[in-house]
Amino acid sequence: MTRIKIRIDFGEERYIGHGRIQLLELIGEHGSIAQAAKAMDMSYKRAWYLMDDFSAIFADPLIERQHGGRGGGAAKLTPFGAELVRQYREMEAKALTVFAKPLESMEKHLARAQKTSRK
Repeated sequence: MTRIKIRIDFGEERYIGHGRIQLLELIGEHGSIAQAAKAMDMSYKRAWYLMDDFSAIFADPLIERQHGGRGGGAAKLTPFGAELVRQYREMEAKALTVFAKPLESMEKHLARAQKTSRK
């Protein structure tokens, strides 16, 4: 299935991309950075650092964290974080609609996917 992934650069290392949005979505779904990291097959530490970098781009927070205790920590999206995810996914959907005809033309010329052997 053809997809369009959008990357929005605000300059230098300040950007929004598919992976960052996916991590934010999964935090919203799971209520936990650790569980979101697990769902993306990445370490908790990497997810934590990615969220810190992503959050530093904006004046408003993306998530609210509750530090661990007996049951572990928790995290939830702020209203701004949820709106950012919604806007990004809306842009992706619109891009797919806008580029539907050229994508259809490109897809007609794709070579058949070859199965790769794992060694």
